[in-house]
This record gives sequence, structure tokens and C-alpha cells, in this order.
Amino acid sequence: MLHGELDIATAPELVSMLCRMRRRGHAVVLDLDEVTFMDSTGLSALLDAYRESQSDGWAFSVRAASPAVWRVLELAGVGRMLGAP
Repeated sequence: MLHGELDIATAPELVSMLCRMRRRGHAVVLDLDEVTFMDSTGLSALLDAYRESQSDGWAFSVRAASPAVWRVLELAGVGRMLGAP
């Protein structure tokens, strides 16, 4: 579960963690219900992870999204693609 802001300051940490999980073959289901803010950098991190999962069979999805995150996902047209409810 992530909490707080997912933005230019914090997205690199998420990207690093996701890369480690992908290399080890671990499935990732992100719970973003406690993320209070997400900018385009956070969105890019999620989309990059999704694209990687599609290209190499790595299991990645978003299980839950806060209203703030859901709004960004919906505006970008990718909510359902990422698996967010």
C-alpha cells in the first residue's frame, strides 16, 4: 500500500521498487487508496510498469485508487487498463 503523494519527488522510489519486483518475478498489485495526490510523473511510473508487464508477462495491476488518483487515471483514460476499480 502506498500513501501520501506520488509525484516527481516520490515516483523514482516507486520505479526503483517496481524494477526490483519485476526482476525477481514478483507479481505486484498496488493499493493506491491512501495516495492523496498524483502528478504526471506518478502516472508515467504506473503506465511504464503496465507496459513492461504487457511486454514480458510480469503481473502488475492497481487494486484500489483514492479519489485523487482515480481522477488522474480517468482523465488520462487509463483507469480500467490499469485494473483500478
